[in-house]
Amino acid sequence: MKKETVIFLAAVLAAGVLSGCSSQNTTPSDAAKPKSEKPAQETEAAEVPEEVTEEEKEPVTIRFSWWGGDSRNQATVEVIEQFEKEYPWITVEAEYGGNDGYHDKLATELASGTAPDIMQIDPETMPQYVKTGNYFVDFNETDFDFSAYDMASLTGSTITGYYDGRQYGIPTGVAGPCMLVNKNLADAAGIDLTKPFTWDDLIEWGKKVREYDSEAWLLSTNVSYLNNMVFNYYMKQLTGSTLFDAETGELLADEENLTKAFSYIKSLFDNEVVEPVAAMVQYDGDNLQSEPGWIEGKYVCNITYISTAEVLMAANESVEYYAGEFPVMENAKNQGWIVGCPQILAVSKASENINACILFLNYFYNNDTALSTLSTQRSIPATAHAREVVEKDGNLNPLLVNAVDILTAYTGIANDPIGSSAEAKQIISDAITEVAYGMSTPEEAAGQVILQYQELAE
Repeated sequence: MKKETVIFLAAVLAAGVLSGCSSQNTTPSDAAKPKSEKPAQETEAAEVPEEVTEEEKEPVTIRFSWWGGDSRNQATVEVIEQFEKEYPWITVEAEYGGNDGYHDKLATELASGTAPDIMQIDPETMPQYVKTGNYFVDFNETDFDFSAYDMASLTGSTITGYYDGRQYGIPTGVAGPCMLVNKNLADAAGIDLTKPFTWDDLIEWGKKVREYDSEAWLLSTNVSYLNNMVFNYYMKQLTGSTLFDAETGELLADEENLTKAFSYIKSLFDNEVVEPVAAMVQYDGDNLQSEPGWIEGKYVCNITYISTAEVLMAANESVEYYAGEFPVMENAKNQGWIVGCPQILAVSKASENINACILFLNYFYNNDTALSTLSTQRSIPATAHAREVVEKDGNLNPLLVNAVDILTAYTGIANDPIGSSAEAKQIISDAITEVAYGMSTPEEAAGQVILQYQELAE
């Protein structure tokens, strides 16, 4: 049997087994069409339905769980308070904190029927929940107002909560990679990232930057970002597929292509496109804004995330930045790069107050006051109307809007659940580190990864 619970811990696996006896595991009816098929560009501000009968105004309490930092938590609580003033018979209990252990806890709650009524979920974790049990309400079968949404985009991928005709979640925003460019240094070194370029161009540009300034580098990165932004997309372009089959869990990556990917990463170090790996260690993860060279404007670019680009820009406000294109190899089998979303919100099928949940989510996603309050706390808003509201408030960075526009022009493929799991990512990060330190050759690293990946796929 394939390892369906790569993301889950042992306790969660046990919970998944329990879910086989859950009354939730009934086959959902055929998905209905969305309540609104009116094209997004023809819509005005979507209004929360006001037709609520007296019988439906019986006092109810719903639970809403999410993770986030202080500013996101504060904005979300404010929206809850606004909603409760509009709909005083509905109490929304806020359950929030950090993301450590969030999804493991949620998996257990889903399996036992004790999950919150409304829950925030990582799009890359959602497939495991959908595969394990029938836990979520199909929004197509509710009164959720889809009129502000581009339905083609919404129903195009599981990243946006869409599974085989059923909309199990609604995106909270638009997310994905962003090529953040220090225009001052790029122009000075004679490098233009506004036009299409290849991975090989990065090598040549890296040499050019070092010749221009021996203290400067082309690419600001670390092992985590080399994993997510270089290895991941290089492999997609090279093979035209994900590392594992998204449906069956079958291992698709092979030793030959892995060797090519690790060889490319080695070339980044060998040609001084990036700093030595030893210098990256203390700035791994989402900490590149703290790296002295970035603060001093000594890097041309950083392949980061749309949701973290502003943090990097704030580290050196004297620099002019722009959003660049992304590297695509010649004869790529797939462009790799793809727009996604940071989180989705779903409703538990076990909830006793589904109508109240939908009423709240209609307010959360479609009410102008709520949109203004939430602003960009969950990345760039998911609908054009929401972006207009936030832009009118002066809270939408034009660079991020441009980054979204650039990214949406690429036709990549979403990550598979196994390849994007913490365990699989750690395997690649370890391999990158060994290759960078010269402890393993690309061929040796590829062979070791295959052995470890085969264990994941069993």
